[in-house]
Amino acid sequence: MNCELMADLEELGGEIRPASLKKCDEIIINQPGFTAVIALWGGHLESFIPAGQEDLLFQSANEGGEGRFMRRHFGVPVCWPWFAVNDKHDDYPTHGLARYFRWEFIEAGRFKDGDVKIVLRLASEDHPLIEEMWPQAFELRQVFRFSGDGFKVSFSAANLSDTPMQVSEALHTYFKVGDSQTSEVIGFENSNYIDKLDDTEQVQNGPVLTNKRVDRVYLSSPEVCEIHDTTFNRKITIEADGCANTVIWNPGEELAKQRVDMEDEDYRYFVCVEAANVLKNAYEIPAGGMHQLKLKVKSQKLA
Repeated sequence: MNCELMADLEELGGEIRPASLKKCDEIIINQPGFTAVIALWGGHLESFIPAGQEDLLFQSANEGGEGRFMRRHFGVPVCWPWFAVNDKHDDYPTHGLARYFRWEFIEAGRFKDGDVKIVLRLASEDHPLIEEMWPQAFELRQVFRFSGDGFKVSFSAANLSDTPMQVSEALHTYFKVGDSQTSEVIGFENSNYIDKLDDTEQVQNGPVLTNKRVDRVYLSSPEVCEIHDTTFNRKITIEADGCANTVIWNPGEELAKQRVDMEDEDYRYFVCVEAANVLKNAYEIPAGGMHQLKLKVKSQKLA
């Protein structure tokens, strides 16, 4: 890592924690208004703690095993270039490739308004295993923007090959809650969704309750939705752009206890609300083209 980049990071109150997760470094930023942690393994925004609050993001204590394609449940995983299982190769990892490889830290600085800026890059040409599994060349970037009241993630995917690229994707965000049994997600009232538990199409009646197993793909994505968390007495506001779907997931008690990559009680402390393009909204990036997916998150006390 070059000296100029390290100097830019230090000016932001940042430092590198070496080889702390899956043998990859983490970027830690301490500001008066927040603390943020970015894991270079998978390019995860791992933690964002506004001053005086609980973390907005959940991290499981379960490390998920040592294999490259063993998942961990935390932060904001990037699911790309496919979501869920690969429909052509059942031995490929769930939720794509981007979350399982080391990203490159390429920029640290500030936006004009003073917000902190961190940029990561993942290029297929840097990873022979990616090229073996996904022969079309690509470059991914994440631009993280941090301020005292929240964070933004701008994810872009560039198709560097000479053929169209078929993609499904999600920013699979694990939001931390005080208790999923008393939390609810607002903003999907009267929206149609596919219930992945029985593959039926349903219509949302009232808030989305997370007091039992939920696995839903909403067929349209609202501009804004909210997680209401009475335990932490806060409202997390989520805005997304560039996505046609929202996925809401919590494994519930029974499934959490069956999983080897999750602690038995983890389901109590997170709700996944994911900006996504999946199912019929998987899309094509033309040769030489690019697609962007944006996420904006902030929190405030419940009224």
